[in-house]
Amino acid sequence: MEETSSDGSSSSSKEETTETTVVTRPKHMLKPPKFDGITSFETFWAQFENCAEHNKWTRRQKLVYLRSSLDKDVANVLWDYGEEVPKSLSELTKVLKQRFGGKSFADKHRIEIRNRRRKPDETLQSLHSDIRGLAALAFPKMDYRTREVISCDYFLDAMGDPDAALKIRERHPEDLDSALRIALQLEVWLKDSVRLREPTKGEKNKTFGAKDEAKGEPKKTKEIAKPKADQDLKKEVEDQRKKIAELRGVVKKF
Repeated sequence: MEETSSDGSSSSSKEETTETTVVTRPKHMLKPPKFDGITSFETFWAQFENCAEHNKWTRRQKLVYLRSSLDKDVANVLWDYGEEVPKSLSELTKVLKQRFGGKSFADKHRIEIRNRRRKPDETLQSLHSDIRGLAALAFPKMDYRTREVISCDYFLDAMGDPDAALKIRERHPEDLDSALRIALQLEVWLKDSVRLREPTKGEKNKTFGAKDEAKGEPKKTKEIAKPKADQDLKKEVEDQRKKIAELRGVVKKF
């Protein structure tokens, strides 16, 4: 039996009205990313939380979407930790952070960032992004400003160019982004100076000609080879002349 309040409205209709008022679904839903254990868990979790906030998920919905986001070997968490873990949002989140989160591997990331060096074809932007990610994982409890200073030093060391690193340090970059900006400027200027030092094609020819003249060597001219057909024709004409001469000698005898 439906309860009726003093104003004549039912309690169930009030709950529906309240629920509708509190939760307003967005027109465009964001699809949560997949997590396979290879990519960074922190990156996945930041994107997942963004989807949950935008889509206005309840805790129950958040749990359902989190379970469906686990991919490949990571999905084993849904059954190899017993029945309680996949049924609880807090427990499942705790297990994922402990097993795949960067905080559990801080020592590993500190060694990686210490030994990180720029690859032959790697861009400065890619190196900068990797150093920033490793720093966040290697020093999770460090305040942002201190971590920026340390990240900047690791970035300059990872460049593998002491001269360029010294020039960047002389400009006193405030943070990692500033160090990247200065490094990109120096890289462009270096490429431009190398281009200006290289002689053009016309200048190369002039340089080689001047060297030949300085040595007193005459300019080499290309001999134009006579076609083979002309040589064969000349030989045939000579043979015919010899035959005619022989025939004339025979005629004179008679």
